[in-house]
Amino acid sequence: MAQEPPVLRKVDLMQPAWPKDFLGELAIKKGLITPTMLNEALDIQFETGRPLGEALLQLGYLLDSQLAELLAEHLKMPYIPVDELAFTPDQLNEIPEALARKHTVLPLRRDGKRLDVVMADPQDLDAIQEISFITGCKIMPAFGARSKINESIDRYYTRHLEGAGALMAAGATEPAEAFNLFGGQASVLDASSEIDAPVIQLLNLIMRKAIQMGASDIHIEPGIEEGTVRFRLDGLLADQLKVPTQLHTALISRLKILGRMDIAERRLPQDGSVRVKLEGREADLRLSTIPLRSGEKAVIRILDATGGAFELDTIGFSTEDLPKVDKLIHRHMGMIIMTGPTGSGKTTTLYSMLNRIKARTINIVTVEDPIEYHYPGLNQMQVNADIKLTFATGLRSILRQDPDVILVGEIRDMETAEIACRAALTGHLVFTTLHTNDAPSSITRLLDIGIPRYLVASVIIGIIAQRLVRRICPECSASFTPDAEQLANLGLSALELGGTTFQAGRGCHRCHDVGYKGRMGVFETLIPNSRIRDQILRGATEEDIRLAAQENGMRTLVEDGLEKARRGETTLDELGRVLEVGEYAATCCTGCGRQLNSAYRFCPYCGSVQRRICLHCGSPIHSGWKVCANCGSA
Repeated sequence: MAQEPPVLRKVDLMQPAWPKDFLGELAIKKGLITPTMLNEALDIQFETGRPLGEALLQLGYLLDSQLAELLAEHLKMPYIPVDELAFTPDQLNEIPEALARKHTVLPLRRDGKRLDVVMADPQDLDAIQEISFITGCKIMPAFGARSKINESIDRYYTRHLEGAGALMAAGATEPAEAFNLFGGQASVLDASSEIDAPVIQLLNLIMRKAIQMGASDIHIEPGIEEGTVRFRLDGLLADQLKVPTQLHTALISRLKILGRMDIAERRLPQDGSVRVKLEGREADLRLSTIPLRSGEKAVIRILDATGGAFELDTIGFSTEDLPKVDKLIHRHMGMIIMTGPTGSGKTTTLYSMLNRIKARTINIVTVEDPIEYHYPGLNQMQVNADIKLTFATGLRSILRQDPDVILVGEIRDMETAEIACRAALTGHLVFTTLHTNDAPSSITRLLDIGIPRYLVASVIIGIIAQRLVRRICPECSASFTPDAEQLANLGLSALELGGTTFQAGRGCHRCHDVGYKGRMGVFETLIPNSRIRDQILRGATEEDIRLAAQENGMRTLVEDGLEKARRGETTLDELGRVLEVGEYAATCCTGCGRQLNSAYRFCPYCGSVQRRICLHCGSPIHSGWKVCANCGSA
């Protein structure tokens, strides 16, 4: 449990250093090391000239917390167990994050012009002088373990918008109309804090912290008494800051200026974009505002302009699916469809595929809305509805550019779908996306758009459905066995997972006490064979196509997710949040767990009787029924 930091007493930092062998003698006296260990460390000290303490740490004979306690005892200074303390935003405001990281220091308590701090090296007089100059206080240092201080800096500063309170206090009295276009170009995050208005600094601070934390979106929401700033981290929103109502309007106006929107128009939704730069890293921001009853809400989508590293091996494909996908994307013609809801990682997966096959000998052209990643080696076209540059017109133009591989950002209408299918049929490899629940339903979606069955059956060489689930934090992962009640709540009781050992994150500084760190893909890969193509031509149902695909080796989204949960990569709760696991389990055989057609009365794989059909009258039995509603039989 977190404790209050002790009050520190004055210490003379100018006292002479201790004898070189004193630390070793003290460590032996306390039983932490043996004389043999000390001699080894002294040899390293003699060879390298490094302090004896560092030599003992290098050899692994002392922990840095033990070393800090020894040094504190000799210098008659207090030792602070940093991992037992909790740091509040008011404390963290005393020392900027950059300074805390530079000198491995954390603020403990301020009393007038005196500031108590815990440091990894309290004898660093230059560091103490700099901290004193920045804070305007007399510094009272204490020893702390370097690793524990760094962990606390990562844990508490990462979610702390340092200085936001002072900026809001300074900017709350300034009207939104006082801001103009100065500094609204690509260097907005590098603008000088000495000349920028408080609201500009506050918005820069919010965007900088969101990029540092790896947020995908920033939500600036109005409220009656105060607004809220939220970041979307690993797919979930988290509150970060409360903003006074009078300052909320100024923030929205500043965003509109950056996105070249009309700051006087507050009744209509608006869209804009701006490129920003942070510590040499560029990011594209897509800005969107909508009018609400209590004011305007803004959402900022953060896109990494540098593209990052796209590796097909690391995004989550199983060892069974990866060779299939790799073989698929090296085909010379046909259509590959990525499907899933918005924000499920489809674009990242598509760029991973293109990165795998790109070469100087092939021409890869994309038409996207928007271009989310600026990637070298690709010819990327941006859709622009204002000048009637749609997916269909862009795709027609691309076909005259001698392409080998084409990426169509999304199929939205029959015209785009038909051109894409014709391109795939005439010798091009076409990648595209759809918004459907799973892989088999993509076939139904294309048919509903108006594509003929023969064309769908001919051009599709692969459909990949995708979802994103959070990874378990590797630092705090622990084993657990779900009970029957938990499985029933998730709808997984029919799969007989009781007694299976899974993993879950307990929460630590690295994952900010969430238990998850990063995300990975869960996939469903459908590769049509002759049977599935024949079913498409004959007008078979989605269910029949799904079962045929499973018999051909397709693992469903839930099956792939459960396999990742068994391997300790994600949790059952996370699968329940993202996937329809209960719906899947309800269609599985109670005997062997294989997914069956809803009309089957017996499992063709294990022969067990399926309780979804009344054995007396043949009527369907719904989940939860104890007797048949038609004949009353149990």
